[in-house]
Amino acid sequence: MIIDMHTHYMPDEMADGLRARRAAPWIETTGQGRERIHLPIGSLDFGAQFTDMTARIDFMDGLGIDRQLLSFPSLFGLDSVAVDQAWPLLRLFNDHVSALCARHPDRFTGVASLPMADMDAALEEFRRARSELGLIGAILPNNCFMSIEEAEKLRPLFELGRELGAHFFIHPGRRPDEVPEDDTEPGKYPFADNVLHRQALDVQNKVAGAMTTLLFSDFLDPYPDISVHVANLGGTLPMVIERMDHSVGLRTPDAALPSSRARRVHVDCSSLGARSLELAVAIYGADRIMVGTDCPIFRTDWTLQAITDARITEDERALIRGGNAAELLRRFEG
Repeated sequence: MIIDMHTHYMPDEMADGLRARRAAPWIETTGQGRERIHLPIGSLDFGAQFTDMTARIDFMDGLGIDRQLLSFPSLFGLDSVAVDQAWPLLRLFNDHVSALCARHPDRFTGVASLPMADMDAALEEFRRARSELGLIGAILPNNCFMSIEEAEKLRPLFELGRELGAHFFIHPGRRPDEVPEDDTEPGKYPFADNVLHRQALDVQNKVAGAMTTLLFSDFLDPYPDISVHVANLGGTLPMVIERMDHSVGLRTPDAALPSSRARRVHVDCSSLGARSLELAVAIYGADRIMVGTDCPIFRTDWTLQAITDARITEDERALIRGGNAAELLRRFEG
């Protein structure tokens, strides 16, 4: 059994809405007749890989994927723009992914996208997603967790999640206050050289920043029944948590070591490789890690091969491939 907890989808009607925009995210037809989706930073090829879910099921079958958790990626930046721009398109996504999951209950599960620039609207849409649409939770931008102060702004969502039951997927993405005043030009990379390499480091560092808030503060303490999973193996945290332990041991020896709190959330292994997965198993434990591929942005077969190549036990592989996700999703069944 393989359950992919980090995949993305866009219904055709939502894509039409993005074709009409001229600020990120928006879809442009190039001179070669191909489409690209412009993000807050950079752009990606866009096509049926995002929208054709009949083909997606065939693709999943070819690789032995039993189920996907579907989301609209916060990285695209739609959930951070003004509510009057975001909410109509995000409602489209939520309605369509709900219907898709109802048609294919054994293949797809969905999380909602929320208009993060207006908390009242986000709460209203989240309640609708959980109570009416059958979605199991919501995707939230990781930049909203870059400090305890920023995370506190999401406290109402977590309170409602405690009431309704929820899974929160923490994914790379900007906060509403990070949207530039002039958002009508395609985003430019903020790096002068080695652009893709620095961007990869920047993304992973911000994921680790969110993990630092979630793991090492008391923010999650009131919500033991809310499940939280963070993309990309928690960013760079596995690489530096031993140094965190050393610093705490030297400077505040009576405090709990950071590594003792590393198992408070789940992570997925999206876009990482076998060596990173081995380190994550050592830090978090195999029972806190789930398959994530970032399909269709990254290649699913790369992630599956990384799990096969990792120097871990077969029991650990089984937990990562599907056992942990199945246990997490079971609470939302029936």
